[in-house]
Amino acid sequence: MTVKIALFANHDSAQIAEIADQVAEQGAEPVVLDIQIGRPGKPSVSLGAPGSGTAPRWGGVDFGEIRAIHIRCTAPRTLPVLPPLLNEASHAEYRVAYLQEQAMNAATYGFFEHLHLTGRLVINRLTGAYVDHNSKAQFYEKLRASGFRVPRSLSTSCPDAAAAFLDAVGEAVVKPAIGVGSTRSVTVEDRARLDELLMCPALFQHRLPGSTIRIHIVGDRVVLPLRILADGVDSRTATRGFEPVTLDPIEEAAIVRANRSLGLHYAAWDAILGDDGTLTYLDCNPGPFVMWLPPEHRRTVFGSLAQYLIDFARTGNLEQAA
Repeated sequence: MTVKIALFANHDSAQIAEIADQVAEQGAEPVVLDIQIGRPGKPSVSLGAPGSGTAPRWGGVDFGEIRAIHIRCTAPRTLPVLPPLLNEASHAEYRVAYLQEQAMNAATYGFFEHLHLTGRLVINRLTGAYVDHNSKAQFYEKLRASGFRVPRSLSTSCPDAAAAFLDAVGEAVVKPAIGVGSTRSVTVEDRARLDELLMCPALFQHRLPGSTIRIHIVGDRVVLPLRILADGVDSRTATRGFEPVTLDPIEEAAIVRANRSLGLHYAAWDAILGDDGTLTYLDCNPGPFVMWLPPEHRRTVFGSLAQYLIDFARTGNLEQAA
């Protein structure tokens, strides 16, 4: 019997289409699903009552025989930015929309938690690793407490604390305290406007020497470590290309342990590779964007992910799949 692999993403995701191709190429049936629910033309979601024997359903898809699931999307439903003017009417309208979104998110999260608790493999559930990804200070302290190497960092809204930190570390970068945003060097001009932190906290970090590395992990293996060739601090800006690197086996085993410590089956990590071969962890992406890589690298990552999903679906054995 051909196993089915459920693949969730926003509608018309090019990345999920390539993963689906890899699933099909390896002899399984990809089932591609829109992760956004509750709008006109969007799928509905349902979970059977306890003891009813009714399988979970997403839209018209019965999950009774689906044992492995991959989620590409990092934020299934997010509101647009605040309106430019918040009067009483627009504030009330925005609050109603916010409450509706919470119900949609709760239904989405609950669906994937149910799949996990009933023995399915869900890569990666929305309720754990994404919190770490979106809250950088928590992420760094969790890794530090577990013995993994991270840069000296400070997330703060206090101008005096930021100034003291910058004096202590010397060369530093600044990035958003939550979510995705650019990283840039802290300049003399930035030092002169630290009072703006009172309006919005930021994350300051000691800038370390070395190469920026993107490390793709599936199961218990590093499947593709790459050096990012870029000008400037933020490797996503003006990227010139990628080159494969060989990691020290001790460092490779350590980052696989770090990945598992966050409850992840699949991720892309950003790290600094020092001249001595050691890795310092910068970020972990539990639903990584891979389409910026050349086709041969995408095939390596997506092929490994597809194999992991299919092996579990066929055997029900996580260790064997890993």
